[in-house]
Amino acid sequence: MPHAMPAPQRAHMIRSATSQVHASALNGWDGLVDPADVPEIHALRDQRPCDITRPSIPLAEFVRFSESVVARSRNVAIPWAAGMRFDLGTLGGALGEPVLGAPRVGSALRRLVDLFVVLQDCTEMTLERDEDMASVSYRILDPDIWPRHHDAMFTLGIVAQILRRGTRGTLDKVEFAFEAEAHEMRGPIGKVLNAPCTFGADTNQIRFPAAQLDLALPVERPSNDLSQVNRAIVEHRRRTPLVERLAQVVWRDMNCRPIEQERIAREIGMSSRTMRRKLAEEGSSFQEVLDECRMRQALFEFRTRPDLSIAEIALRLGYAEHSNFTRAFHRWSGQSPQAWRARMEKTAH
Repeated sequence: MPHAMPAPQRAHMIRSATSQVHASALNGWDGLVDPADVPEIHALRDQRPCDITRPSIPLAEFVRFSESVVARSRNVAIPWAAGMRFDLGTLGGALGEPVLGAPRVGSALRRLVDLFVVLQDCTEMTLERDEDMASVSYRILDPDIWPRHHDAMFTLGIVAQILRRGTRGTLDKVEFAFEAEAHEMRGPIGKVLNAPCTFGADTNQIRFPAAQLDLALPVERPSNDLSQVNRAIVEHRRRTPLVERLAQVVWRDMNCRPIEQERIAREIGMSSRTMRRKLAEEGSSFQEVLDECRMRQALFEFRTRPDLSIAEIALRLGYAEHSNFTRAFHRWSGQSPQAWRARMEKTAH
């Protein structure tokens, strides 16, 4: 594992350490993980939740746990199996009941996607459908959390479980994509999934025939009461600092659409004037959040995309000119991006 690079000169406004995942994420791993081999599971379960209404554990620690499971067991199939056997009704405590009680694959997946904002911070999950194919995409937005390869296997396993319930046990004509490169996954992922896989993607994704969205699910207790989930979503948004909500949108949209203050303010649910005022109350500004997101994403790109040039990375971060990126990075870190990357590569070896 490479040594940590020295922290940039400026303190972070966006606090990665606060990102949490609901403690129910540990469900499904029992019987697959020997606590003697992966003692982190005890530490995670023994943590006292800071909020009894939302028992949670640090997201970074859960991700490290999933990586440790594979590294120590040398069994790349464990996270996938944990997702496939996960009790959907226990998602977020009792919040998963509507997912388990959905009548069709499409409605179950939509409920899972909507619920995920409560289950896990700083994360994007989407459900999309075109003419012939549908997809569920998943990625942690926080660029400080890496590697995160087997967390993706676990979450896509939960999605696949829903698909298999609809197809009565098979995954037909599915395809997978992963952020990680094939060699980083520590094993033959294609054989575990029995499906085509691509690597080095911008997100983790499972694609499947769109017709499967309409398949009926075996439901013992139909549930269409989404009121508890909706209340949990509203409460989660209320207690998340605006700086962190804004950062998540910026990281989500970077490299795929322009970062526009007016549009983002509307999405967050306020005018741009109100957003500027509230950010000022938190001791920040839109430009400061954008700058920090770009710089931390730059470190992520250096770490995960060594084949890209500085100019290509600058474009991915939304800079029209890579010279603007170089100046901004120097102001933020005290050195050029070329020097930072060179030092990172040296410590990695």
